[in-house]
Amino acid sequence: MTAIAIDDTGKLEIPLEIRQQLGITTAQSLNLEVRQGCIILQPLEQEAKVQRQGSALVLETPSLGNLDTLIENLG
Repeated sequence: MTAIAIDDTGKLEIPLEIRQQLGITTAQSLNLEVRQGCIILQPLEQEAKVQRQGSALVLETPSLGNLDTLIENLG
């Protein structure tokens, strides 16, 4: 278990290693739930976006997390 502190404004910092493992980015929103006295944070599901860049269509998808970790978990 990792201990973290809450600053004077109520903010907490999720350690970089954990953010990388979960694929959480600084621009991402999280869902906060209180369940049986525990705080639960979950990444909000993000939809894929299609944009036109010149003559190409570009698909932006949510992060799949740390790809190295995903590959390790497959094997």
